[in-house]
Amino acid sequence: MRSDPFSKEAGLPHAVWPLKGGKWLDWAWVLFFIANLIAMVALPDWETVPFHFIWVSLTLLYGFRVWRTGKTVAALGAVIVTTGTVIVLDSLGGSQPWGEVTEVPLMSAMFLAMVWHARRRQSALDELQRLNEANEGLLESEWRFVQDASHELRTPITVALGHAELLQSTAPNDVARRDARVVVEELMRLRRLADRLLLLAGSQHPDFLHTTRVDAQSLVLDAFRRWAPVPRRWVLGDLDEVTVEADPDRLSLALDALIENAVKHTNAEQSIALSLQRRNGSALIAVADTGTGIPPAVVGHIFDRFTRADAARGPDGGAGLGLAIVKTVAEAHGGEVAVRSAPGEGSMFELRLPVAMGAPERNRADASPSSQ
Repeated sequence: MRSDPFSKEAGLPHAVWPLKGGKWLDWAWVLFFIANLIAMVALPDWETVPFHFIWVSLTLLYGFRVWRTGKTVAALGAVIVTTGTVIVLDSLGGSQPWGEVTEVPLMSAMFLAMVWHARRRQSALDELQRLNEANEGLLESEWRFVQDASHELRTPITVALGHAELLQSTAPNDVARRDARVVVEELMRLRRLADRLLLLAGSQHPDFLHTTRVDAQSLVLDAFRRWAPVPRRWVLGDLDEVTVEADPDRLSLALDALIENAVKHTNAEQSIALSLQRRNGSALIAVADTGTGIPPAVVGHIFDRFTRADAARGPDGGAGLGLAIVKTVAEAHGGEVAVRSAPGEGSMFELRLPVAMGAPERNRADASPSSQ
C-alpha cells in the first residue's frame, strides 16, 4: 500500500499528491478552458484576461494531477494551438497588438517549468516510497529473525538447563555443585533474554495484548509478595483501588522488570517501595529505591533497548532489555513510563496507565505502609 507523504505522521497536512482519481477535476478544467476560449473569441479587447485564466488554471491543475507525458503534451499542445490561433487572428484583425503573440511561448515556458519541478518532486517521492518499502521489508525480516531465533533458542536452553540442574543436584563435591550452579544461572539468564527478545519482537503484532479488567491493587500486592523474599528493605506504600483495562500477564512482566531493575541497583540495606495511586484518570504505579541512581547522561536513554545505567556492573547488570519492555508494555496499553533519578540518591519509576472506562472512583485502601 502506497504511503502518504502528506500524512499527519510525516508532519504535513493530510492530502494525497499527486491527486489520483481526480478525473472530475480534469473535466471541470476542460469546461473552464472552453468557456474562457469562447470569451477570448467573443471579447477580443479583453482576450488577455481569459487567456491568462486558461494558462494559470492549466499550471495549477498540473501541480495537483501530474499527468503522464502523453496527456501533458496533448493538453499543452491544445492550449498553445487554440490560444495562439485566437491571438494571431485578433492581431491580424487589428484588435490586438502583435506583441501579444509572445505571451504564448512565455506562458508555455512557465507551464514547462511547473512540469519540471512537479516531476522532480514526484521522482523524489517515488524514491522515498521505494526506500520506505525496502526498510519495511528489512524490519519485517529482522522481526521474523528475532522471533524465530528466540523460539529456536528456547528448546536447547530448556534441555541444557534441565541437565545442568540434574548435575547440580547430583554433583559429588562442592566444586562440581558450584560449577553446575553457575551453568544453571547463566542458562536461566539466556532463557530470560530469549523471552524478552521474543516479547519485544512481537510488540507490534495485533495479538500482543489480551486485555481484560484488572484490579491494579491486587497486581501490585502480588508483585510485592513475589519479591519480598529478596533481601531488601521492602516498603508497601499507599494503595488505591484502581481498575485498568490491561493484559495482566504483560503488566505483571513490566512491573517485575521495574522491581528487578531496583533490586539490581540496591543492596540488602537499601529500600524499595511500591505504591499505587489514582490520579487524573490514570493509575500510577511507582517503584522507588534508595540505590545507586542513574547518571544524568543515561536517564534520557534508559528506556532504549540494550541501554544499561552502569555498563561496568558485569553480567548481573542484565542485557538492558527490562526497561525497554516496560516502555513497550506501557505504550501498548496507551500509557507511559517515566523516571526521576539522581546518582547516589536512588530512582523512582512511574508506570502510568489509563483507568478502565466506567471504573468507579474509590477511596484509598487501608493497607498502611509496612516494611520487611
